[in-house]
Amino acid sequence: MRIMDGLPGAARAAFAAMLVACAIAAGADTPPAAIVGEPLRRVVDGATDDLLSAGLGPEGLRGPVPGFADPLRPTATELRRRAVWSNYRGLADVTDAGGFGRLSGPRPGERIAGVEYLAAVRKPSGPGVTTVMLQIPARFDPADPCLVAVASSGSRGIYGALPTAGEWGLRAGCAVVHTDKGTGTGFYDFDSGTAWRIDLVATTDHADPLIAWQPGHSPALDAWQEDHPHRLAVRHAHGGDNPEREWGQDLLQAIEAGFVLLNREFPESTGRSPITRERTRVVASGISNGGAAVLRAVEADRGRLIDGVVVSEPNVAMKRGAPLSIRMGDRAPFEGEPLALYDSLLLHYRLQPAAVLAPSEATAMTAVPEAMRAGLEAWTAGLAERGLVSGTTTVERARDARRRLEEAGVLGAALDGGIANVAFGVWPALGAGYGSAYARTGPEAAPCGDSYAAVDAGFAARAMTPEELARLAADSSGIPPTGGVQIVDPQGRFASFGSLEHLACLDALGDGAARAGIDELGLAGRAGDVPIIILHGRLDALIPVNFSSRAWYARHRGAGGSSARYYEIDHGHHFDAFNALPGWAGRFVPAQPYLLAAMDLMQAHLVRGDALPPSQVVRTTLRRTTGGTTEPLVAGNLGPIAASPGQNAIRFRRGALRVPE
Repeated sequence: MRIMDGLPGAARAAFAAMLVACAIAAGADTPPAAIVGEPLRRVVDGATDDLLSAGLGPEGLRGPVPGFADPLRPTATELRRRAVWSNYRGLADVTDAGGFGRLSGPRPGERIAGVEYLAAVRKPSGPGVTTVMLQIPARFDPADPCLVAVASSGSRGIYGALPTAGEWGLRAGCAVVHTDKGTGTGFYDFDSGTAWRIDLVATTDHADPLIAWQPGHSPALDAWQEDHPHRLAVRHAHGGDNPEREWGQDLLQAIEAGFVLLNREFPESTGRSPITRERTRVVASGISNGGAAVLRAVEADRGRLIDGVVVSEPNVAMKRGAPLSIRMGDRAPFEGEPLALYDSLLLHYRLQPAAVLAPSEATAMTAVPEAMRAGLEAWTAGLAERGLVSGTTTVERARDARRRLEEAGVLGAALDGGIANVAFGVWPALGAGYGSAYARTGPEAAPCGDSYAAVDAGFAARAMTPEELARLAADSSGIPPTGGVQIVDPQGRFASFGSLEHLACLDALGDGAARAGIDELGLAGRAGDVPIIILHGRLDALIPVNFSSRAWYARHRGAGGSSARYYEIDHGHHFDAFNALPGWAGRFVPAQPYLLAAMDLMQAHLVRGDALPPSQVVRTTLRRTTGGTTEPLVAGNLGPIAASPGQNAIRFRRGALRVPE
């Protein structure tokens, strides 16, 4: 049922009017937000529990993973605390030396009291629901309302944006509405029939309206299960609806649902005026896939639900159009069409395992673990046998792989962060999950024989234990490998690190069944007059700047747009959490403090009319490392976003984006 079904007549009429208004505002392409079942309401006291850190604070977020009183039956509260811990640890460098608790993250002793709603919203198309969370801090003023709309990064669940823009919104006294973009906790275990509710609780009650997702059964799926025991379906990969194309609509629907829930919390019956879009300041924000969702939303926002945008390292793909020209200093320009995510990940999947054998300089962060070296050398030899790299020695072939990546538009300095992508199996994971999503397949027809399962000591598929199932949603980042779930091949053998044969299959998929799904995701760089701030670390080894932020901004300016600003952080990269790894702290600065600073700039622009600083390269100062110890990060390491950037200004001239070296 919808949220209105359980309300008194007057309240139902008010909510109905609001939903109609929201539907009109959102435009025909965005259906109104139909809330399924009864929203879950939680009150947190700001002492034992809070909105920002689930009561953990910086000390608890640095500590061991929160446990459960009963590992077989964890409560929703315990699962929430563990999910918050997991998301902070996956996204942030939580060490004091990295500035956590000082320059970003919860402050010592900071606990934010308030109310938290979880609601299931019917997807615009396809099965399942998106999860929407509305957090209302105790400081929220319904007479002067502000709303921060955030989308989870990657395939993360509903707490996946809490460590990013959620932090700013709660601290500023704004309500924060979150969407998991229809990915999140969408697992289904075929052995046990277990699905997961939006509150992360495992259930075998398939009629529960709060189940995030479960696959529809068919004779083909039943037959596949018999031949492939112990498998799990994963919503992002197996939903059959290419969820990425709806991420913008998911965010717009979350904003609509946010207003409905705000008026549920502050009803007119108490003598208050309704909290309407017209008198509420709405800022949308996200990082990585969450940033892409926000840019997709603003390009589709016919009804102007969004007042301002702040995104970091957005994973955006561009519509095909006039070739881009991006010039960085005196280097040869990058010209042509930027690669979409799938094409970029296949390029890296192919070449990065070889390129890491030829880093630009020898440091702890570029060192290849000796346990991996033989495998990487064999991969490089396999590329040479297939004519994919040139050279007679491993070093020559590795250098050629690096050269090919750079010629494709990847910045050489960003390639030095590639060893982590290879070591963690990032490219095979993205290829398997996104390839299936773009091809719109169910688990029984997943491309290349990929499927998902836990594995035993012999690396063969096995049943997940009840304890593993109970905690999976809280531990998961959304797409395997995660939470003990791995990629397995058609024989049920561990395959999370990929193979050249797997790569060749995914290559063919990109030229075939997945291409239509890839091509429908392109953005145009349109923003109307909505003010937009885009941040991106120049050294991003996952989402290359030439394919994403630079490309979107260049398209925006080339089409005559002037409302966006692009700030490129010279020593920023993609994963702040990696800064805690040996050798990384002295090479990179975190992006989160800049996201907070950009939110401050947008607030000042919307409230006081302050001008947004021009597009620019933001100069930072790296920390010194002495005797193997890197000095703590301080504010002085983080150069300002300058009102007058001078020679650091990024300009668009004569059809070319010009970025200072």
